[in-house]
Amino acid sequence: MDRLTCMTVFRKVVERNSFSDAAEELTMSAGSVSKYVAALETHIGTPLLARTTRRISLTEAGGTYYAKCVRILDDIEEAEKSTGQLHPTPRGLLKVRAPISLGSAHLGRTIADFLARFPEVKLELTMNDFFVDPAEQGFDVAIAIAANDREPMRGARPIGRMARAVVAAPSYLARHGEPAAVPDLKRHNCLVYNRGQVPDEWHLIGPGGDRTVRVTGDCRCNNSQVLRESLLEGAGIGLLPTFLVADDIAAGDLCVVLPGWTPESRTLYAVFPQPRHPSPKVREFVDFLAHSFAVDSQWRLGFSNEA
Repeated sequence: MDRLTCMTVFRKVVERNSFSDAAEELTMSAGSVSKYVAALETHIGTPLLARTTRRISLTEAGGTYYAKCVRILDDIEEAEKSTGQLHPTPRGLLKVRAPISLGSAHLGRTIADFLARFPEVKLELTMNDFFVDPAEQGFDVAIAIAANDREPMRGARPIGRMARAVVAAPSYLARHGEPAAVPDLKRHNCLVYNRGQVPDEWHLIGPGGDRTVRVTGDCRCNNSQVLRESLLEGAGIGLLPTFLVADDIAAGDLCVVLPGWTPESRTLYAVFPQPRHPSPKVREFVDFLAHSFAVDSQWRLGFSNEA
């Protein structure tokens, strides 16, 4: 069995949602296409497609296998096109996962600049606040924010440090007063980003050393942008990434609370499917993203150029 041919035929059947259409595009007979798919299923030992008289759909195993087929076949095509080139040109479909909050970090502009520089790349971006294994979900790279900087993410490249700040609207501080010391946060309405092991504990670093305070409030949310909007309405005090609130602070819509105390920063990682090495399109994208954050003062991050 020619496994690559089987994978190519299987991919085309899925993308065309038809054995006959796939056969026409591949200049094969419909019978040959069916035999290739059947041979692949026999080799793997599980059905990849659920067939009815009206439609074709992927089984759960088929969905996983299809995502990996696409990546393998694209990499083979990329390798063939770049043979003999000292610096292979990034090309093909690039599938990226990123947290929703990064959409407020000029990510759209960064992507537009990247695609303008590498016109042979097509980018598919999926944004959600739940980390996924890129290998299992078919992503080329997943951008993730570590919940604990003391425990580096395995199989990932750190691309920056994400600064954070404790902030509140002037209207809230006018009504409730401004905390003078870290323990004063206990008597304030603190809006909590409820991801992480202990989201109610805020760790701050200042002239008196490290301090940890357990905060309480009437709002918890797993989306930083929602918390930012609530803070702008004067709902309370929050701890958010500086890239989300830098413009608000500059405009005077939010104020830094306890300016002598700095929250622990977070590390931004690029997570690659293992054990694959990043392809040119992935490596160029991650480098481009890291550079865009490095020159953006809203992040105030330190960067590593190590791959």
